[in-house]
Amino acid sequence: MEEIMVLDTMETSTDTLMEKTEWYSGFFSDNPFIHNELPNRLFGITANPLPYNLWRDDLVGITLVLCTILLIYSFNNTRLQLKQQTRDFMAQPREHSGLFAVETSIESQSRMLMVVVLSVMGAVAMMAYSQGRFNISQHIISPHLLLSIYFVSFLLMFIVRRVTTNYVNWIFFPKSQQKIWKDTTSYLISIEALAFYPFLLIFVYFGLPFEKSITIFLFILLIIKILLTFKTFRIFFPKSYCLFHLFAYLCALEIMPLLALWKLLAIVTEILIVKY
Repeated sequence: MEEIMVLDTMETSTDTLMEKTEWYSGFFSDNPFIHNELPNRLFGITANPLPYNLWRDDLVGITLVLCTILLIYSFNNTRLQLKQQTRDFMAQPREHSGLFAVETSIESQSRMLMVVVLSVMGAVAMMAYSQGRFNISQHIISPHLLLSIYFVSFLLMFIVRRVTTNYVNWIFFPKSQQKIWKDTTSYLISIEALAFYPFLLIFVYFGLPFEKSITIFLFILLIIKILLTFKTFRIFFPKSYCLFHLFAYLCALEIMPLLALWKLLAIVTEILIVKY
């Protein structure tokens, strides 16, 4: 029995050696540096994957180029209206100020494109936050999937917020004030998109630190919200005793949706990256 086991072992080793030497047969079979008696082995060292960066992502680059085109197109169609709204922004809103101001379909489409561009910028900002907090390159989840989830979430947030605001304004305020409010929010969204976009490009392609970028973005957002608070006070709550209503209105319809969305996306990102 022992002799049979030794013979089987020798035959197995011979077959394994023949299989290993087949890899060396071919053009380099006569090379003196190839040792057929050595087992096959892979040469080289294990490489570490490069960390994910936004400026290396082709999809992010194409998206930002499209955002540039959309911003130029939208600004070209609404520049006269933006100029007029900037001139009249600090003025006291009149009861029939928008009676003869008819917004064309091209201007309305340009306003919607500004919302789309702002959603893209919010998605890229959230992607930068995820990149700084989590190591995306070490996980199976695709960065493009995360970017798509962020974009759709911000776009839905803008749509739901606009529908909710219009419904609340329709209940409590007359049509003339609703028209002034719509023009004001569209104007501030356009200004917000135009102000955010240069700093977003600097952050993505020129290595602006994430902490400084967040500070700049929050500062611009604070300025926009201060202007919105001022204009809301002039349109809906012109009396000093209405400050509580003003605070409740802005917190419920403007600030809380943004904070809730940011927290929700942070939780979803943690679930997708850390747990899976």
